[in-house]
Amino acid sequence: MRISSSTLYEVGVFSINDQLTKLVKTQQQIALGRRILTPEDDPAGASLALENEKALGVVNQYVDNIARARSALGFEETVLTSTTRVLQDARQLVVSAGNPTLSSANLATLATTLRSHYDELLSQANSKDGQGGYLFAGHKSATQPFTQTTGAGVYAGDQGQLKIQINASRQLAVSDSGQDVFNPGVTGSDIFATIETFITALNSGSITASDLTTALTQIDTAANNVLRVRASIGSRLNELDAAEGA
Repeated sequence: MRISSSTLYEVGVFSINDQLTKLVKTQQQIALGRRILTPEDDPAGASLALENEKALGVVNQYVDNIARARSALGFEETVLTSTTRVLQDARQLVVSAGNPTLSSANLATLATTLRSHYDELLSQANSKDGQGGYLFAGHKSATQPFTQTTGAGVYAGDQGQLKIQINASRQLAVSDSGQDVFNPGVTGSDIFATIETFITALNSGSITASDLTTALTQIDTAANNVLRVRASIGSRLNELDAAEGA
């Protein structure tokens, strides 16, 4: 059978185009570092690659979540470290107020200093995170958690904790409520009420042994409570380290 020149030409052109197509595909594979460019190249392989991409996306999300959790807990720890310092300063002031040689004017000066500690403590209790939400408001992050009413700290947040998914089976708390940290409204544990009561005693010009004992006991209770929360933060940071290394 004779093959016409036009047929031979068409076959040649088809062969050249086919080779060019394969060459372009090979170049794309090299450039992208991928053997499979379309599902038709390898249906089974394409399905596996898609599953791997999904799994990698989930892993990357957990990595991002761990970083966010670490940042949130680190910021809270920084604030509570300052809170511990303020409580230590307040305690030292109460101890110094027990000096029997102090005059009424001296006690009034101490009251002014203690008021500054109170204000600093209230400011820390109303700290905001990097996104502008209130750190110790629980789930009500848009609501200022603490206001001052006749000395006591009035809490407007809730007792919730914000949580972040750090792996397939674990949501980690990345905040603590102001109720848990500062115990507002709890007799004997409300640090705001404790400090306000002692300021009143200082301004009266006379400090009793009972005033000193009560203030020191309640400040120590508040400080120990803050240390408890900080220990919990440390445990959660350790858990993040373990999750990151898993």
